[in-house]
Amino acid sequence: MDRDVLDVIEREIDQAVRARFPGTAVRQAVLLQYGDDPEIEPGDLWVRVLLDEPDGPEDYEETLTAFDQANKTAREQFTSYLAATLREISLVEYTFSNNPVTCDGHGPRASNPVGEQLPDIKEREHGAATPVLARLGPAGLETLDTLIMAGTAATRAEAIRWALDRIGERPAYQRLRKLRCEADRLKDEFSEPPGN
Repeated sequence: MDRDVLDVIEREIDQAVRARFPGTAVRQAVLLQYGDDPEIEPGDLWVRVLLDEPDGPEDYEETLTAFDQANKTAREQFTSYLAATLREISLVEYTFSNNPVTCDGHGPRASNPVGEQLPDIKEREHGAATPVLARLGPAGLETLDTLIMAGTAATRAEAIRWALDRIGERPAYQRLRKLRCEADRLKDEFSEPPGN
């Protein structure tokens, strides 16, 4: 999406967040796209709501918990607003501008998923997937994102499934699978008590 268009949307979202969270608890809302954060997939957008900085890093958790408890309804309403505004927004995150999460992916933050991607909805409806957490380095992310950009998959999860399906089709994998089954059979055979 063009950065000028994103800037206009970001200003609207920032106004909406200030209306829903009055006072000084929120500094600003920023709209993030692919490339702004390694966790953001191609085609997705995130909203990062930057909270007013506490006195020190040791106060992050306490400040975030207090904000969450005082603003549960406002957070839910803001998430609904985002879901209705732009379906590409997949997550809204609440954190601090000096929080390590904005630098290395760790640190206190709270988040709400905004909407599910169409491939994820289809899989859930068909009961065809088991969620798996995978941590990937830059090379792995680049591979998945290239598959997405090439149109092979719509999401990183779908790209992983696509790659695993291709591996499953390879003769070498089929041989490995046969060997594993044979090893399991032998293990069961030798673990049976004598006389059976």
